[in-house]
Amino acid sequence: MIAFFAAEPEEAGAIREALGAEALLTAPFPLHRGAGVLVAETGVGKVAAAMAVAHVLTRFAPRESFFLGVAGALDPSLRALDLLLAEKAVQWDVDLTPFGRALGETALGVRFFPSDPALLARAEVAALSLGLPVRRGVVATGDRFLADRKEAERLRALHGAHAVEMEGAAALMVAYRFRHPMALVRAVTDGAGEGAEGDFQAFLREASRRLGLLARALVY
Repeated sequence: MIAFFAAEPEEAGAIREALGAEALLTAPFPLHRGAGVLVAETGVGKVAAAMAVAHVLTRFAPRESFFLGVAGALDPSLRALDLLLAEKAVQWDVDLTPFGRALGETALGVRFFPSDPALLARAEVAALSLGLPVRRGVVATGDRFLADRKEAERLRALHGAHAVEMEGAAALMVAYRFRHPMALVRAVTDGAGEGAEGDFQAFLREASRRLGLLARALVY
């Protein structure tokens, strides 16, 4: 079984539809099952993501998983609707104690968690086969999206991050602790230090549609 995670109803709905995952299962969050696939709508934020991933891995033991969603660009060269394959994610704006600390490390120490390289390569091949613009990079997970260009530039300088979102590091942390292969893929919704142009919901719908196409290509 392959598990797919998404934070927003729009994203999860598009993935669910693309995979034909209709059966609603009992869980603390919307969970749908199809032929060899599971789609979990986690809700927004690192706590929701960590709980959902832990629940699915414990209850269903999928062989691999993908966390698909959206992110705001930190790198000005990223354009809206580009796909960013996160080679790793870092939690940057909270006390990192829950993410584990090395002996002597401060509570604000940096922790990067990696995507599974084989799954990331599969996602790259799938995206290219669909003609979707794709690149690799680093994602920073924060409790909010960045709207300040100076803050975005500082975060890029600190961690080499290309985009920021709200769930990835926590999801990869849980997968890492379970020794479970997971890849993090993000569709870019806005430029560095800028708000999304035009109607954000229209961006989200198109980003979700592309994520659904990618999920289908990864399965079928």
